[in-house]
Amino acid sequence: MKELFEKLQQVPEFKKAYEILKAEEDRTWKEHQELVLIPAFSLHEEKKADRYQEMLEAEGFKTTRDAVNNVYYTFKGTDPNAPTVYMTAHIDTVFPLDTPLAITEKDGKFYCPGIGDDTASLAQVFGIMRAIKGSGLKFKGDLIIGGNVGEEGLGDLYGMKHFFFKDHTSGIDGFLTVDGNGNHVTYGGTGSYRYEVTFSGPGGHSNGDFGMPNPIHAMGRAIAKFAELDVPNSPKTTFSIGVVNGGTSVNSIAISCKMLVDMRSNGKKELDEVDAKFHKLIAEAVAEENGRWAKDKEKFSDKFSRPGTKPLCERIVEVDVKKVGDRPVGNQNFEDTIVQAAKNAYESMGLEPSFSPAGSVDANIPISIGIPGLAVGCGGQAGGAHSASEWYIPDNISQGQAKLILLLMGLLGVEGVSDPLLPKRG
Repeated sequence: MKELFEKLQQVPEFKKAYEILKAEEDRTWKEHQELVLIPAFSLHEEKKADRYQEMLEAEGFKTTRDAVNNVYYTFKGTDPNAPTVYMTAHIDTVFPLDTPLAITEKDGKFYCPGIGDDTASLAQVFGIMRAIKGSGLKFKGDLIIGGNVGEEGLGDLYGMKHFFFKDHTSGIDGFLTVDGNGNHVTYGGTGSYRYEVTFSGPGGHSNGDFGMPNPIHAMGRAIAKFAELDVPNSPKTTFSIGVVNGGTSVNSIAISCKMLVDMRSNGKKELDEVDAKFHKLIAEAVAEENGRWAKDKEKFSDKFSRPGTKPLCERIVEVDVKKVGDRPVGNQNFEDTIVQAAKNAYESMGLEPSFSPAGSVDANIPISIGIPGLAVGCGGQAGGAHSASEWYIPDNISQGQAKLILLLMGLLGVEGVSDPLLPKRG
């Protein structure tokens, strides 16, 4: 397979595309800087999607904008029997809309929230589109390419869910999400369930209504139980409570409190087992908090209650468990065609790829339904993702883009040169 990619590098259209990428590195970097200054918190990507679509349309790409703000264009292939590949970079970032966005530079590093993940890839995908068009490169199969929404946090991959489950329930044969920088290749999907858990009760005075079950105490019991869970190391399985909030004041029994819970695994069975334990311990924690005070029924009688209220011992904590995230598990083998294609494409260009068997990325969706998929890096260097000190260095941009064009050539085939490595699915 490596010989194929070495051959594809000699195709005149590839050489021309690479030259275009090199010539336009400064332009791509300027577009990158413009895009990163547009807020795009998950579920609120409209403004950035608007601008991205404007940029593509101005370059002559007649785009599709779907109901959830995915934006993409289709390069039509020359062979209707060849496969279709969808390549995309996510528009959204993890940063709330009120996050200050300004680019600062120090020692060659450019700092701004979202400058690496995933604005760098979004700008570079646009550059790839221009290079393909400008070079006259003709794939045998169709290439759908652009930007998508909902990859981060509570976006819950809603952009990919819409694309694959609403608009494209068939006809996609391979998938690449360009996410991050460098030569990484992620070929599996870590599944996750996420919950917003709300504990509530009537509330009261910490002294005058003492004896009333406390929602925060119930949540504390649940957290303690959750923290003691045993999970397997293989497949890797994890859990975390990432956010807690609630209460009124130091001298009040809370009316309500909430926590956000994340659990993940590279195995569906293991993820479901943690999920079942989680629901069980939540019920146990609430029952224990309510039972703690019910046994003091006579000690805390009606005489301590406010007029018109239930006896203290009858006022209980209740819980509402709301699922806010569901990312499916997806598994592939290192020997699979799409993984080996990335390996050989990179190595043929003198690059050393690194591989991860699983990650929580847009590729979870297609992989989980049997469509070969990868998460791959693009050009430049980056670090500090998801932090206020996120940084990016704009070097080797064109090389990072060129390796992805070469990979697409191998997967889709090139008219008059090679057949597709990817099969067309039934």
